[in-house]
This record gives sequence, C-alpha cells and structure tokens, in this order.
Amino acid sequence: MILANIPTNVITGFLGAGKTTFIQALLKAKPEHETWAILVNEFGEIGIDASLMQGSDSVVIREVAGGCLCCAAGVPLQVAVTQLLAKAKPQRLVIEPTGLGHPQQIMQVLASSQFQQVLTLQSSCCVVDPRSLQDKRYREHETFLGQLASSDICLLSKADLWSDSLNVAAALALLPTELVPATRYQWSREQAIDNALLERLMQPSDVVKRQQSQPKMRRSASLMSTNVTTGLGVAIPSDDGVETSFDELGIIFKQQQAEGHFSYGWRFSADWAFAFQALMQWIESQPCERLKAVMITDEGIIAVNRLQQEMTLAEVDDAMESRLEIISQCSLDVEVLHQSLIQCRWLESYL
Repeated sequence: MILANIPTNVITGFLGAGKTTFIQALLKAKPEHETWAILVNEFGEIGIDASLMQGSDSVVIREVAGGCLCCAAGVPLQVAVTQLLAKAKPQRLVIEPTGLGHPQQIMQVLASSQFQQVLTLQSSCCVVDPRSLQDKRYREHETFLGQLASSDICLLSKADLWSDSLNVAAALALLPTELVPATRYQWSREQAIDNALLERLMQPSDVVKRQQSQPKMRRSASLMSTNVTTGLGVAIPSDDGVETSFDELGIIFKQQQAEGHFSYGWRFSADWAFAFQALMQWIESQPCERLKAVMITDEGIIAVNRLQQEMTLAEVDDAMESRLEIISQCSLDVEVLHQSLIQCRWLESYL
C-alpha cells in the first residue's frame, strides 16, 4: 500500500491547556471506516497521555516521551512519523507535541521534502485556556507564542470552567495580535466537536507559508534539552525507546530538566496498588505546575489530571501498571518525593 497525501493535523498548546482531552473528543467524531494514527509527544520521560486514549484497530497510538520531537534536527519526529505510518496505514495523522515543544520546527519538518508527497498538512490548532492569560509568565512564554504562531485555529478550551468575570476578548487582547489565529472556537471538555470545527480542521494549513514570512523566534541556549535520567534500577531501552526494566521494588524512576522545567516520573509494576486516600493527599500536597497519573488503587483505577491547584479525576477501565509524572518550574527533593510516594502503597498489595 502506497501512503500518499495523508491529512495531518498538529494540535499544540501549553501545559494543561487540554490538548489530550480535545484529541479524545476528535476521536469520538472519527468516521467509523477510517483508521487514524495519533502521535503523542510528552515532555516527561514516563509518558501518561497515551494511557488516557483508547487505542483500537482503527486508532493506532504511538507515544514518544522525554523531550521535544523537533530537537536534533527533527530526526526523532521523522523516525516516529515514518514508523507510525508504516504500522497504521492511516487515513489521518494527528500529532500532539509536548506543551513545552517547538511547533514551528515540527511544522517545517512535516512540510519538508521527505514528507511532501506523503502528508497533506491541514489546519493546525492551538488549545488555549484563556484563564491562564492573566499570568504574564504564561502569555509571554516564548514556547506559547510559538504555538500560537504555528496555528491556523485558536481553540479556547475549558469553557465550562470559565467564571462570569472572565473577559475572554480582553484576555486575548493581551497577546500580540499578529500571532493569534483569526479563526477561534470555544470548547467545553464534555462538548462534542461540532461540524463547523471539523470542517475547519480539514482545510489546508497556511502556517508554513506564514512562518517563512515571519522573523524566526530566538531559542535560548540555556533552555536546550538537558536530560538527567536517574534509574532506581538498571534501565534497559526497549525497541520503542521506553525503558522497561523495573528495579527490585518494581519501580522505574526518571527525571529530566529542559525548557526551564523539571519532570519527575514513576512507573510501578502491575503488583503495585495504592491506598486511594493517602495517594490523593500526596498528590494535593505537591508544589508543582502539572501532575498527570494513571494509578491502580484500592478503590479502582483512576486518571489524575492536575494543573496547579485545579484537579480532575476520572475512572479508567484498565491499566497494565501505574504511572505518575510531575512537572515543576523548580527543582524538587527527589528522595523526599520518592519515599513519600511509595508510602502510599496499599498494604494488601504486598500480599
């Protein structure tokens, strides 16, 4: 089967904006006869988001954890896309870069000669939680501005959480006018994707053309990826790049520093279960910007999504293991984190 002109959408957005939730909603709107391929790139080394999406014969998901796909001249992105297309042979490709990634470079790689006959770039979408625009650090962050500049659509997310006092137009006015896509939609987390948005997503993208006419955004050398990987056991890479060797306690731990953020991630083998109440207290007490997890507990399997002090929980039907990832703007005490987390283990899971 010759792969050619596969419609491709890039869904960008800063940490916690709602990218994964939006893609889940897109999958519900997928035509039944089509196969879609989803490429998820996470900043953290462990990888959580793919666990929150339901793969099937018609939805093939590949996760690349640990930094930005566009780094190293885009080679990781080229490899990941090529392998995913060969496996899935999809009718559509959806790419979710990390919230700290560089979508401008990603779009350039996808539009390069290597993929020119293979991919057809359709509308890219930047998911924005307008409540975050009140924070100057957020709205002036170079990565966020790059995400806006690399998008055809601005999706204003989490409308169900907006307060009556939120003036969305005033919030958007705080951003550079030339960077904010003129096409904008409001969207709530439980809202189905309407036909107007679907049709807009299927229109050709003009991002690469616009990027060529804009000055390149600088990237600070101090923010270049600096990986610091710590294994509490001996880690052996598997074929897909995800390390699968647990230590004697059944744990893999990884940490990373890049783009002015720190990530701390754990994987726990299938025999681990956590005491729900103790785990919730631990999660709520962590001084972090972002926390994601899929955890096996004594009260069932839960997905945790925390952005600063805002947290949501959801039940998950199945999980092979527990995974948890913290992203922080400051360095945290690894030993304290680790010891306090393992103390949340449900005692009966020892037996």
